[in-house]
Amino acid sequence: MIWACRIFNDLAEHLVPNFVSMLAENIVSLAARLRGTTWSVDGAFWFLYIGTIILPFQAMSCVTAYLFGYSGPVACIAFALWRIAQRDYGEDASSDGNLMPALDIFYSLVLLQGGLYVLWISWPLFDCSAARSLRAYRRNLGLPDEQWCRSYLFRYLSDTRARCWREPASIRGRRLRDFAVDSLDSGSWEDDMLSGLRFLDAFVTQGADIRTQLLPFRPRIQKLIDALGWRQSYGAREMREAAARVVAHLAGDIHLAQFPGAIECISSLLQEETTLLLTNKQDKGGSSRGGGPNQLILQGLAILEGLAFDDHNCRCMCSTPGLLRKVMAPLSSANLMKDISNNINWADVVSRSLKVLYKLLQTTGKTSRRLRREICTNKQSMSNLESILQHFDEELQIGAMGILTQLALDLPINLGNETKGKLIKKQLQIFLADGEGEEPVAELKPRKAMAGRTLVLLSTKIECNSALIMTIQNDIMDRLSVILDAKNTTYRAIAAQILENMCDYCDLDKQWIKETLLPKVLAEILSTKRVAPENGVSPPRDEENQQNSAPGNLEENHNNDTQEDGTEIQETSSTAERNKPSDGGNEDETTTTKLMREAFLSLALVIRDKLISADDFDDAIQKVGVGPAAFVAKMKAIVEDNCQETAESLRIVKLCCRIVEPMMQRHQYAQHFRNKEFVLSVSNASEIMSNLESCMLFAGTDFGLKNTMRPLLSDLKN
Repeated sequence: MIWACRIFNDLAEHLVPNFVSMLAENIVSLAARLRGTTWSVDGAFWFLYIGTIILPFQAMSCVTAYLFGYSGPVACIAFALWRIAQRDYGEDASSDGNLMPALDIFYSLVLLQGGLYVLWISWPLFDCSAARSLRAYRRNLGLPDEQWCRSYLFRYLSDTRARCWREPASIRGRRLRDFAVDSLDSGSWEDDMLSGLRFLDAFVTQGADIRTQLLPFRPRIQKLIDALGWRQSYGAREMREAAARVVAHLAGDIHLAQFPGAIECISSLLQEETTLLLTNKQDKGGSSRGGGPNQLILQGLAILEGLAFDDHNCRCMCSTPGLLRKVMAPLSSANLMKDISNNINWADVVSRSLKVLYKLLQTTGKTSRRLRREICTNKQSMSNLESILQHFDEELQIGAMGILTQLALDLPINLGNETKGKLIKKQLQIFLADGEGEEPVAELKPRKAMAGRTLVLLSTKIECNSALIMTIQNDIMDRLSVILDAKNTTYRAIAAQILENMCDYCDLDKQWIKETLLPKVLAEILSTKRVAPENGVSPPRDEENQQNSAPGNLEENHNNDTQEDGTEIQETSSTAERNKPSDGGNEDETTTTKLMREAFLSLALVIRDKLISADDFDDAIQKVGVGPAAFVAKMKAIVEDNCQETAESLRIVKLCCRIVEPMMQRHQYAQHFRNKEFVLSVSNASEIMSNLESCMLFAGTDFGLKNTMRPLLSDLKN
């Protein structure tokens, strides 16, 4: 049906527009000639020739083309009806028996074709379902009920119908998001570009991921970046805000070296509010939309925060004249405390600025060192950081804690003991707050997590910081031991990491470690339920591992230590409660659980190697209520659960191997390791993870807190 009707549509789409564009070009050409022509005899003759002959002729041609393109179907219907009614086909038709029926069929088909076309072009006039659907779609996206929005949605509907008309298969899988992205390829900045950006902004605000539609096409990214500095049209500020939110969504995947002039466009968002207000007054009515100068600054800082994932981007940002000065302006302001108290919007800007500075300080190389020195030597900046840490809300405290921690970690800077003491005291106060075990399972407080993570950083490989923590909080070990039983797995992992650093660098009560801390850590390691592998298929287990023994049945397990059948530890009710989902979706939950398991294994290894003897470690295992066979079975299960090519799994397998390595030579464990084929499980893990290990060795990614590479799995296996 569609193919039968498309002849008139093709004529209307191509013939009429071509005539109209030709007429418009001639009018423009005539106007240009008139502007540059002196009124001589030749000029007058040319004007009369164009005006009396050419333009009237083309106008008549346009009218003819219009009538043919849009009124042709009506004429065909009328002509076919007349011929069918008259049936006067000439004498030849009467003599030929087949000609009369053939002509009847021909005119009937012409009548049908014209009728279908008229029905097709008039259907939108009577169809209200499209308008209702677009209205519902607009409401779901949270878009305003304004003319530009309705117009753009109808353009999307018209484009979809036109594509269906030309090639029905072309609309398969095409969504409004694709239509909005295609608007970036348009040459019109005022209409198509602005409307497309409004819709892309709406999708980003709704949480949609549009990176796959934009990142593979560098010209589109470049046009978005150019829009950040656009000032030449109606709605310029609104266009810049929408483009900034879209670029902020993409910033984590953008490399500045690929887009010349990008950092200058981004930097233009961070200019002073007074300049922006003056610019907005010249915005010819477009300034009524948009969120104001603060929005431009906030989105500019959000873009810089996303770009800071890459060291090359950080170097480019720090080498851009004036950019760091703009980012640091809030922190170095003498009136910062007063301004934050009086202006909530300014507090948002300061919070975002601190986040950008924290990301820049985390990078390696001369850029971050120079920035650390610049902050540390600015007395006003240091005073503001200390004041924010003590007196303001969570968002600001998170940024201040991060920056001060980075300054404290840079030993050549030699941050003052007084400042460092205030920082550690505040971190301990936040992380050790009462009621950690009573918090809702799914609740992760960002400020508390940040305080714990920065304490881990400060206490790692810096003995004086660990000693300072012990001095400030003399019951730190007991308090952290309580958090090991908290419901939130993130807090438990952080507490285990801090305890590991304390065990590594401080003089502790070894009796308390042996009788209280180590049994609690081993109970958690040996009672954690198996994590389902990513492919959903459980690893093979020998027949002996199918039985379970609960750590709660201490006497029974103690009496059955000499059993040959290995038993896997089941969870007690308290452990099961703690190991319920705590941090979001399944993927995040599995990652967090692995990080916690890794932290507990690492803590157990440090305690065994530095604080107690091998016999004490065996006694702690017995105190948990686990026999040698059950211990070996559980360690093998942990290795098999983590036969995956991820850095977390690689570290867990290596920690398990390092814990059991000296135990394999002890007579009470040696036979069980052989029976359980523990070495075979490690060999399988080594084969699976060898590619990851070699890639990490080549890339040099083994730095920071996590010692993933050494020793190699092959060394541990041997």
